[in-house]
Amino acid sequence: MLYAKAILDLLKDHPERRQWLINQLCPRTMSKQKLQKTLNQLTLERKLVKKSRPPDSGSGWETWYMLPGQEFLLDVDAGRIISAVERFKVLMTRMPTMNEIALEIGLTPIETEKLLYELAPRIGWYNPTLELIADANVRLGEALVCAARIQEGLVTEDGRSTTFDYDEDAKVVEEAIRFLKSHRSLLPKLSKDGTMVFQWPLEALRYLGENYVPIGREYPFVAAINRGTGERIF
Repeated sequence: MLYAKAILDLLKDHPERRQWLINQLCPRTMSKQKLQKTLNQLTLERKLVKKSRPPDSGSGWETWYMLPGQEFLLDVDAGRIISAVERFKVLMTRMPTMNEIALEIGLTPIETEKLLYELAPRIGWYNPTLELIADANVRLGEALVCAARIQEGLVTEDGRSTTFDYDEDAKVVEEAIRFLKSHRSLLPKLSKDGTMVFQWPLEALRYLGENYVPIGREYPFVAAINRGTGERIF
């Protein structure tokens, strides 16, 4: 059981070559003979699937092992589509469209559509509506602007500011922190007071669209008059 678990744990997310399994498990966890015997048993019990395919370079064949249902991950184009979907979900806060994926991985829309609909039940992909895209663009833009303001010290990491109102938008601040840590290159350049966007990175515009305008979040300016002295109180 311990030998089988060691193998299954290594294969839980994606297929691997037999040689890779040898490098990971032999001889520290088990001998090559024990590894092969366990692989054979797991395959016989249909807990693993064995596939042979030509290597990406060179000649001959490679033996791959995977969990049942993971066979599609051996398809190079399928792997690229899955990676593109996961990347776009993080960057755009929504599912990418079929055309966005096709452009990203360099396949035609027809080729991409066929693979996408085969993969959709496994990876949860769906073609987003125009309304969903518009809503996601606003979420993304607001998070990036907020991240830029945090970077400039105009908003704290818990959303407090004397100038900008994020009191009811904790999710925007949360997303802003994520982009600040992982995708700082997408942040816009702001005016000194942080109220205006001077320039968007080209990659950010690719996701937002050319016409995106941030929501106005400045607190209203209020001036009161001291009745005794006539001076303005800010």
